[in-house]
Amino acid sequence: MNRTFIALAMVSGCLQAAEPQVVDAGFLARMRAEAVRHHPAVASAGLRATAAGQDVGTVRLWDDPMAGLSLMAAPREMRRDDGDVLVGIEQPLPKPGLYAAKRSKAEAMQRSEVEKFHGSALEIGAEAARLAIELALADEAIEVQAQQLSWLGEMAENARQRALDPAATSVDALRLESELASERQMLAGAKRTREGLGARLNLVLGRALESPWPPLALPDHPPPVPVASAEIARIARANPQVRAMREMTAAANAETRIADRERLPSVAVGIESAMYSGGDYRSTTVGVKLNLPWFNDRSYRAAIDAAKTREKAAEKDVASMQLEIAGKVQAAVTEAATAAAQARAHIDEIHPKIQQTSDAAQAAWINSKSMLTDLLDSHRMLLASHLEERRLIALQLAALEELNLLVPARTPAKP
Repeated sequence: MNRTFIALAMVSGCLQAAEPQVVDAGFLARMRAEAVRHHPAVASAGLRATAAGQDVGTVRLWDDPMAGLSLMAAPREMRRDDGDVLVGIEQPLPKPGLYAAKRSKAEAMQRSEVEKFHGSALEIGAEAARLAIELALADEAIEVQAQQLSWLGEMAENARQRALDPAATSVDALRLESELASERQMLAGAKRTREGLGARLNLVLGRALESPWPPLALPDHPPPVPVASAEIARIARANPQVRAMREMTAAANAETRIADRERLPSVAVGIESAMYSGGDYRSTTVGVKLNLPWFNDRSYRAAIDAAKTREKAAEKDVASMQLEIAGKVQAAVTEAATAAAQARAHIDEIHPKIQQTSDAAQAAWINSKSMLTDLLDSHRMLLASHLEERRLIALQLAALEELNLLVPARTPAKP
């Protein structure tokens, strides 16, 4: 009893292991996450975001102080009276608001790089997901072609049995044998294509090139499609490219404030002490220095105007990008909805009718009431219908992946 139970359990485990893995939302999420963890492009974008964060620390409130040492060359009496060693230090004072504007610009640049990192992670994840969908479609095609090959083998055996009749001919058997040879070549080509897709997916995921892939399968039915208007409304807060450009607009605004603060006078405080080289202290002078920026007021105002113009251009770029992405979102939703509707039509209407036609043609041919060409044509239609149904579901999944790239719903990775 125990041995029988163990044997049955082993057989059951093998059957379960042979079941294809469905390319559903969870599977695609795992593919995206693995690609993001291992792809060098994502790592590079993360390092740039880290460097931008480090740039924030380079913004200084105080400029470096200046220290000076002067030696007087004069008659001994003058040097003794006035001091022949001058030691001084000068400290420029911060301009009001300049430090805040520079730090605001650096922080905006950092946030922009973080959004670019999110965009890179989404692109690499989407590439991995699309390849996984293609791999699943290739497995579906191989499965259908294998079934076609098995069916042709059965029909060829039937034709050989019928050819034994002295009144019959071997034309149908020979035709079916040629169809079998052709299908074997097509199946071998499909398997090679599948190996290539698996290798490409391994490259994106950072795996060894020859890492094997288990059989994959597409969902039985197309998943629901989001509403286009709701997805378009999410572009401003969800699309990394738009968010990065908005941060660049904030940086342009900070640049305008920097140009405005730069035209303010620069003030520096200095202290200078005079000593005699013999060791006696003579005097200390405290002074204030002020530059006169009004002589270059036209240049400063030109810099302010240029910064304001670039800020306006950045705002227009954001609006333009949102319109462009809105068009892509609408196209992706339409493509997904169309593919889903066509797939459901194949599942519910077209495929069952073609199946009935194929069954009827097969029964008629077996009973010598129809030609072999009618049987082959009807079965080719059945095969094409099933492959088209699988292709449409894959097309919808790819469109949804494109939509997720434009308006991601998941929490982005961190650099």
